[in-house]
Amino acid sequence: MVLTTPGPGPAGRSTRTGRKHLGGLVLAALALLTGCSGGTSQSVSTALKDSSSAVATARIALRQDMDGKLTRAATSTTLDDELKEIQTSRSTVLKLSPATQEERETQKQALDVLDQCAAGFATARAALAANDGGAPSVSDGDKALAGAQDALKQLEGKVGSP
Repeated sequence: MVLTTPGPGPAGRSTRTGRKHLGGLVLAALALLTGCSGGTSQSVSTALKDSSSAVATARIALRQDMDGKLTRAATSTTLDDELKEIQTSRSTVLKLSPATQEERETQKQALDVLDQCAAGFATARAALAANDGGAPSVSDGDKALAGAQDALKQLEGKVGSP
């Protein structure tokens, strides 16, 4: 036998049914918030994956430029767009509030790798803008981005490991 308070509760339900419904909503909201927050590792992992994609896209554009299949303007625009993705990822990682020493170290490593990516983009952009032999070549820009891509993959493997 279930005892409830007399009379209907919210929305015409008994008070016990209303409390069960409210409790279910609270649990669902808590699960949703917990699932979305993901913590520092989740946010860093997402930023690294997004950055890895941006670097890969930039490298494709550079290789097509070197092969004469893409104009300098299109390559430059691609580099600018993908650099914005790196900057967005860096901003996301920078805004994190890591709770543990391990999370702070992960955040620092991610920022270092994202800075390496930005430096690779700077080399590639300088190569596209250069008209003389003293500046870096497009191939140098691709190599700089390849190094950044390798660093991203290594950190992704570390962050993605349980």
